[in-house]
Amino acid sequence: MTIECCKNELSLLTEKAKTLKTIPKTLIFLCLLLAAHAQAALVTNGNFQSCDFTGWANYTDGMNHTDPNADFAIINNAGACQGQINIDVASGASAFYANTLSTEMDFTSGSNAHLWLSFDWLFSGFDDGSSLADVFFVNFTNNLGDITGADASPGFLLGPTSTYGAGTYSVMLDNRFINQSGWFLDFNLEGGFTPDSFSSTLLIDNVTLRSIPTNVPVPPMLALILLGAAALFKRSKQSNRTI
Repeated sequence: MTIECCKNELSLLTEKAKTLKTIPKTLIFLCLLLAAHAQAALVTNGNFQSCDFTGWANYTDGMNHTDPNADFAIINNAGACQGQINIDVASGASAFYANTLSTEMDFTSGSNAHLWLSFDWLFSGFDDGSSLADVFFVNFTNNLGDITGADASPGFLLGPTSTYGAGTYSVMLDNRFINQSGWFLDFNLEGGFTPDSFSSTLLIDNVTLRSIPTNVPVPPMLALILLGAAALFKRSKQSNRTI
């Protein structure tokens, strides 16, 4: 359940309510309650709204790029921007370990809260899909170089894969991350090691970290919809009686 989803449902119900010249105020209150208790500004430029790499750093084999580099690009679709990582071994890509797009995490949160991480990804290209083809993987890294997954144990958020595709990743992080500092979210693209390896790209968008209190009851979306529908039905019956 997201704030955006709640806004969409509220918009639909509001349009219906206009025909009755009334808006279910209880539904509005509940949506505002949901928005007030879901803090979603914990990643700088997570959806690349600035259409540049503000808040992000890019690396090749651990070496930071301070100048524009062909291995990293911003894809701008009429102002809707995404971050892209490229690799092309056939054209002499310099990455042996990986090209990495990285952003520092803000794990600041109350003790009675959960941290939810989500992002969208698209992995595509012209490789052969074999076990030695181009791969991408996603993980947390700290200042000590530890590679860690969502459970705060050694591992990955998304393990290395050479299969092209797209998806949305969403997970609740282990509470041991809460209020920790020095952690980074890394998106990695590594070149393959076969003669048939050509080129691949990894698109990243909508990187979001939310802090959601556990002690605040949030009504499920279905309940909000039913509540709004019930309010409209009741007012519709009252209106019909006065005709």
